[in-house]
Amino acid sequence: MARFWAKFNDDKVLPSVWQFFISQGKEQEEAMVPAIENLKFLEQQLKGQKFFGGDTIGFLDLAVGWMANLVSIFEAVTGLKLIVEEKFPHLSTWMQDFSDVPAIKENWPPRERMITKFQVMREPYLAAATNK
Repeated sequence: MARFWAKFNDDKVLPSVWQFFISQGKEQEEAMVPAIENLKFLEQQLKGQKFFGGDTIGFLDLAVGWMANLVSIFEAVTGLKLIVEEKFPHLSTWMQDFSDVPAIKENWPPRERMITKFQVMREPYLAAATNK
């Protein structure tokens, strides 16, 4: 758990996924490399387990739970798949299992509203990159 938290707590996963989301073209391809590497680390942590701590949701699942919702929203907005099931079978299954827990599922924000929100949030980043 300490190794996992060091990787996560160093703010590597979220910033790398965010960088993928707020870029396009060559910059997005470049941003995908560290995002994929960080996702591979998470994939390894899930081998042989339903959740990061075993058979039940624990602290680490809650800490990275944002991924179960936001990654698919980022993918919908960008039109690119970041977590491909064949490459990340454990992470894909975890995202579904985590999302299916009633307490989680009942509290996700409406998907269409989230897609609209993140489309609007992404626009200034893309505009700034175009104006460079």
